[in-house]
Amino acid sequence: MTAACQVASSIPPSIATGVVIAVEGPSAAEVDSFSLRTDAGDILNFSVGRLDLAGGGKPAPHLREHLVSGEPIRVHYTESDSGLLAIAYVDEPR
Repeated sequence: MTAACQVASSIPPSIATGVVIAVEGPSAAEVDSFSLRTDAGDILNFSVGRLDLAGGGKPAPHLREHLVSGEPIRVHYTESDSGLLAIAYVDEPR
């Protein structure tokens, strides 16, 4: 493992909270990316890879339910030169 990889893996993920405003994927069961409008009004665009389902994490298709309901979510993500990568998300408690 290179030093750069060791540094990147030790950086904790960032967190954003907001409502899902777009979901992209080839079918209802698959999600490649989604957009989130944060509580501050910013639009964040996430790629979706393998999501961590531990600790209440939800599967990617569940994002479509949030798109329809407008219920907020909390996204845990990493940032790289290629953009934002969602690594987990949970329903935001009210």
